[in-house]
Amino acid sequence: MNIGEKYAARKAGDDDNMVPLINIVFLMLVFFMVAGQIRKADPIPVVPPHSINDTRAASDPNVEIVVGVDESLYIDDIEMPVEDAQDYLEQAFSSDPNPTSFWVQVKADGDIPLEKLRPIFDQIRLAGLTKVSLATQLERETP
Repeated sequence: MNIGEKYAARKAGDDDNMVPLINIVFLMLVFFMVAGQIRKADPIPVVPPHSINDTRAASDPNVEIVVGVDESLYIDDIEMPVEDAQDYLEQAFSSDPNPTSFWVQVKADGDIPLEKLRPIFDQIRLAGLTKVSLATQLERETP
């Protein structure tokens, strides 16, 4: 039998079997880079309230306000007191090149009562902004 001679001759070109594997690995790498989304994390953990509306905004917000359970306030990842929100929003609005599409997203934890959010919405209103969105998460049906 010549089986041993056949495998001995193949031993020299063993690297040829690695080429398809390398191709597959690079193909998977490109797929996950294109298909995956990388987005920035919130400065504090927030679980938005549930909603049945699955409509998403067409563009990213110009200013993002994050409110935690402990009532800490972050505007564009900068922690600040509620009283300073109006000045920051006015400055961001005036420096925006396209003020007609300027909008603010408020991402508040679902456990915060509405009375605690009222001062934040008052600051947004005092800044003269009218396009405001409250971030929610889609309510999943339990099977």
